[in-house]
Amino acid sequence: MVIKFILYWIIQLTWGIVLTAIGGFITVMLIIFGYKPKVFGFSVYVEFGTNWGGLNLGGFFFVQNGASLSLKQHEYGHSFQNLWLGPLTPFLITIPSAVRYHYRRIKRKKGLRLKPYDSFWCEKWATDLGKKYYKS
Repeated sequence: MVIKFILYWIIQLTWGIVLTAIGGFITVMLIIFGYKPKVFGFSVYVEFGTNWGGLNLGGFFFVQNGASLSLKQHEYGHSFQNLWLGPLTPFLITIPSAVRYHYRRIKRKKGLRLKPYDSFWCEKWATDLGKKYYKS
C-alpha cells in the first residue's frame, strides 16, 4: 500500500503536475482560511460550501459540505484520469466536465430534463475508477 501511495504522488507531482499544483495551491489557501483537509484514498480533499458538487484538481479535490461517499469516489476517480492523461487532463476531462456542469445547471434552472450525470463518457469513467480504487 505504501508503494502505491508513493507512486500515486510521484506521478501526480510529475506527469500530473499541471492540475496537482493548482489543487495544492488552492488547498493551502483553504487551510490558511481555516478549512481542514482530509484524506480519501491517496488524495487530499477539503469540504466547503453547499449545493455545488465537487471539483478535482489532480491529487486534490474539493467537495460540498457533507458530500456523499459516491461524490467523493467520483472526484477521486478523476485523480486517476490525471495519473493516466497528465497534461492532457485539463483539455480532455476538466474543461469539458466544467462546461457540462454549467450547461446542466442552466438547463436545471429552466426546468429542462437532464440526462443522467454519468451519461457523459469522462464522468462515467471517473465514477467507475473511483468505485474501483476506493472501497468503503
